[in-house]
Amino acid sequence: MSHISYNKQWQDAQIAMVDMLAIETPEQPRQPETDGNAAFQLVATMFVKYVQIFRKLEQCYDQIVHPQKRRLIRTVLDGCMGRVLELKHEMISMDFSEYHYFDDILADLKLTPNDLEIPIPNYFVLERAQAIEKRERLLG
Repeated sequence: MSHISYNKQWQDAQIAMVDMLAIETPEQPRQPETDGNAAFQLVATMFVKYVQIFRKLEQCYDQIVHPQKRRLIRTVLDGCMGRVLELKHEMISMDFSEYHYFDDILADLKLTPNDLEIPIPNYFVLERAQAIEKRERLLG
């Protein structure tokens, strides 16, 4: 893919982030959800959408070569990872389980289970290469 493609993907991720911000902070406050299942579905849907955004941003960060853009994408990517973790902890506290089934949400969004897989960002491995190598020598 070309730089234009990754810039477009980055732009799509930004638009999705703005949409998620509009969902999370509506102009008029929502009434608290009394149905636990409906509340869980709302949080789970936000989780799935943030994972999609995370995957787009991670791929953009890995492929874009402009240092200024990479720095900005890295900041947004770290924030997105933090939000994914917050939503995961919220789902655990609501459902009292670490394993969740997103079958109906994936079907509604026309996604596959592979689209929900969370990749390890490449910069984690690259930044910790020396520590990983040292650990390998110690263990090996």
